[in-house]
Amino acid sequence: LRDLLDPARPWHDTNGPYFGRPTAEEMDNQAQAYEALAEADPADFPSPREHPLPIVENATGLVVGTVSWYWEDERTDWRRLGVVILDEDAWGKGYATEALGRFTSYVFDSTDTLRLDLATYSENAGMLAVAKRLGFVEEARMRKARRWSGGVHDAVVYGVLREEWAAACERHGLVWE
Repeated sequence: LRDLLDPARPWHDTNGPYFGRPTAEEMDNQAQAYEALAEADPADFPSPREHPLPIVENATGLVVGTVSWYWEDERTDWRRLGVVILDEDAWGKGYATEALGRFTSYVFDSTDTLRLDLATYSENAGMLAVAKRLGFVEEARMRKARRWSGGVHDAVVYGVLREEWAAACERHGLVWE
């Protein structure tokens, strides 16, 4: 896992690159947090789980990424989803779509939230494709919101309502109970 968190890995180019690459110390702290989470008893986790959950490749049992949610604004019950595939060899194989789809169902099942969303930027083609594939709708585009690395990029938010998710699950053969 520590190798996947290395600041030189390509996933840092798509996962909020405008924040800058993390330091080795920051990634070491993240690795320690993930390792502690892996050793913890899942029964002790709050529900819905706020911690990043691992995305595991079934064939190898190796962690290839994480999926999570966090509060955009807890006072108004605004939850935001996130997914990252840390292993570039696993990109384009459907892991993010499957994990985010299952996790979206999990959060809707575990809460009474009315909507979920995710935020990215206009050049993150993978995340945009996952959102569209799962039936999320583009709700906001802040034009020219991010300037970095010699370019200017839009900030983009995709969302899905609880009632839309039920229909999306049916269309895509996802399980939502």
